[in-house]
Amino acid sequence: MTVLEKSVLEVLLPGFTHHVDIGQGEDARISYGAGGLAQMVLPGQPAMNGEWKPLPDGYHVAWSGGPEGAWKIAHDVGRLVYIDPTGREAGTVTKIEPIAPWPAT
Repeated sequence: MTVLEKSVLEVLLPGFTHHVDIGQGEDARISYGAGGLAQMVLPGQPAMNGEWKPLPDGYHVAWSGGPEGAWKIAHDVGRLVYIDPTGREAGTVTKIEPIAPWPAT
């Protein structure tokens, strides 16, 4: 598995929503705004808003009133995988779509 570098993430993140299979029957949705805004909706949970910034081999996100940490996205044959701050696989991207308009809070 190859961890995606900043130059690739700067194309795959800003302006897009990632749908991520986290093994709960419904995908999590993570939206990355162009100015560092972020929003994550986990299955059955209210939206969390925060800020993200690119790192050389991933990105850092801080959720308002919630956790923060450095995440990575890795590429394996035929799939993109989110890697959590502990280095474990957290979910597989099932779809990437443009944000239009920015998600409501």
